[in-house]
Amino acid sequence: MTTGTSLRPRADDRKGTPDQEVNIAQNGGFLAVSAGLVGVVSYACSLLMANMLGTADYTQFAAAAMILGVVGIVANALVPLPLSHVVAVHRQGSEERQDGMAFSVFVSCLAGLAAAAITGGVTLAIATPDLAAAVALAAFAIFVVNAPAGWLQGELRFTWYALSTIGEVVLRLIFSLLVVVMAWSAGGAVLGFVAGCLAPLVVPWRFYRDLRWRPRVLLQRWRWAETTDIASVLCVVSVLVGLDVMVVGFLDNGSVDAAGFQALATIAKGPVYVAAGTALVAFPLLRTPGVKVGEVLGASFASFGQLVVVAFAIIATAPPLMSGLIVPQKYHGSLGLLPWLAASGLGYAVLMVLSTILLAMRAYRRCQIGLACACLMVIGGLWIGWQLNAVTGMAIGSAVGAVTACVVLAVLARPVLATAHPGRGAGTFLVLACILILVLALTAQVHPLVWLAFAAFSGITVLAHQRGMLPHRNDFRISRRRQVGRRSKTTGRRQRRAAHLR
Repeated sequence: MTTGTSLRPRADDRKGTPDQEVNIAQNGGFLAVSAGLVGVVSYACSLLMANMLGTADYTQFAAAAMILGVVGIVANALVPLPLSHVVAVHRQGSEERQDGMAFSVFVSCLAGLAAAAITGGVTLAIATPDLAAAVALAAFAIFVVNAPAGWLQGELRFTWYALSTIGEVVLRLIFSLLVVVMAWSAGGAVLGFVAGCLAPLVVPWRFYRDLRWRPRVLLQRWRWAETTDIASVLCVVSVLVGLDVMVVGFLDNGSVDAAGFQALATIAKGPVYVAAGTALVAFPLLRTPGVKVGEVLGASFASFGQLVVVAFAIIATAPPLMSGLIVPQKYHGSLGLLPWLAASGLGYAVLMVLSTILLAMRAYRRCQIGLACACLMVIGGLWIGWQLNAVTGMAIGSAVGAVTACVVLAVLARPVLATAHPGRGAGTFLVLACILILVLALTAQVHPLVWLAFAAFSGITVLAHQRGMLPHRNDFRISRRRQVGRRSKTTGRRQRRAAHLR
């Protein structure tokens, strides 16, 4: 067997810690909240730069930040999930885990060098050499720090992962404040991305103990095939999520309507944060040997469904007085688009969860066909909407395209997800979801404070239920030890009964 054609190694009989419990709802909700906090802090960094840098410097900084945002999308798609699979199925210190980690680090460095060369060259065409060098360094750093993120996901250390992502943007914010104090230019502001990348490198030492110099793993074609499959799907999903913001800026650049659309679309992507949290938890669990697939899928869908419905209902029914508090007044004329943009955010969230679960189940072909249809529907919805009613039409077209795309992908995914019994309890859930949306919509018409009270109550109730703090139990906790204990207890009762009968 040659190195270049070596077969995929079988998964170890790796078992989690006997008393290890993975609460899908608790971890998914925590990751969703942390992702939202990351977005808020990132937005604060952008506002700080907009107010403190000169116009020319901020224009260059904004262009560089957009380029680095694309780099981050590609890096997150290329490295973490393939590595999380390797870590989830192979023991610490095993040859297979060390090979997988070596491959991920090599890919991170090689892709980082390529990204540095490309982004530096593009930036050099529109800015100074100093800024181009800063962008190139930041692009390389963004790629390198994704290997520790994948390891944390595979080890199911979701709290550490969330704290590292929050630490990354907090470091960037602190560095941005330093830039303002030191009166540095746009190049100094971009170096904040590099400073933030120090936080994800702070991981347990076990990660570094498994790092080995094994360049031969780059010749294993099956690793490249799996990485390419996962990366291509996640890149398509990420592009679809941000496509409406990019397209409206291109078609109606500089108008107040387009800027209002972009500001509200960012807020309306709240359900996507919920989807990201659920996907990060579900993928490594579904790749873990011996896991009950139906149990993980059922818990993932139940947790995601509750959180995403509450997020959608709050965003879609927010009264103008409340939503206007977080949107600049010059964009208040676009507040009527918020329900449509919230619907598109809901569709994108379902697309993200379904595509990630199909990847975890290795249903690559179904996932690719579904995303191809999604591209046609989303792009078609945006184009038709623009032709019919400009920016307002694009908001409606985005909602119709995203919701239709997620329905098509759900139909394609249903045979793969049959073990989770996806239709069971759907009727009751839909009725409760409609009641929640209707109540919030009615209270928004009564008084904003009444709406705020109901919105806060619904959010707190769902989070408390998912953390097991309410009398009615939830079914989100995956525990191997509890399952074994239940079987042993039942077996003991049967043995005692048989002895009594004898």
